[in-house]
Amino acid sequence: METTLKSSYGLVSAPSLREQARQVIRGLVITGQMRPDQLYSVPRLAAELGVSATPVREALLDLEREGLLEAERNRGFRVVSLSLNELNDIFAVRLLLEVPSVGDIAQDGLSERQLQELHQLAEATRETADTGDLIAFLDTDLKFHVHLIATLGNHYLTKMVETLRDRVRLQGFASDESSRDFLRRSASEHFKLLDYIRRQDRSGAEATIRRHLERSRGVWGDRHGAVPQSAGILDSSP
Repeated sequence: METTLKSSYGLVSAPSLREQARQVIRGLVITGQMRPDQLYSVPRLAAELGVSATPVREALLDLEREGLLEAERNRGFRVVSLSLNELNDIFAVRLLLEVPSVGDIAQDGLSERQLQELHQLAEATRETADTGDLIAFLDTDLKFHVHLIATLGNHYLTKMVETLRDRVRLQGFASDESSRDFLRRSASEHFKLLDYIRRQDRSGAEATIRRHLERSRGVWGDRHGAVPQSAGILDSSP
């Protein structure tokens, strides 16, 4: 079965159709609006995005390389589905990576410029949480956490954290009030985390990021196995 988009996203030529298509499709994947049980073809996605097939195909291949999609030869792409055990394994790795890393950041401290940049990103997550724009929230939330880890100057660590965060967001998010409440609480924790970092309180920062991650795991456990609602954006066709 193939799924199509109901409305065009009206992509424009600048700066890159390929990158714009990747961002839109990635957003649909991580919010659960593109489902593992559906097949998505390049021509139909391109038609709905209002661009040629080439940038859409390139964007889909980029997302396949990132592990978000898998290709079915001459048919289209499917969202990669993860089991609850796989999600828990990813969670365990994220704890090992992110908790001590955030502790190191707090212990060493950040410059005022770095703190201001992170505060701006935290404000962006709060604004998108308040408006209920799920795709925009997840994008700004990812930027906040990746930017935070990047202050350590370890490119490989930063890229690994970014990849793992995208993978877990394949599950369980829908555009409903419970998700909006989750987003608001997550956004507020960003400010608490920055406060501990500003005070160079390692234990407080580690406890906050651990709690932040554990609440995310609760969402996976509660919603794993349920079919995500399309929120009117995606539709199935025979």
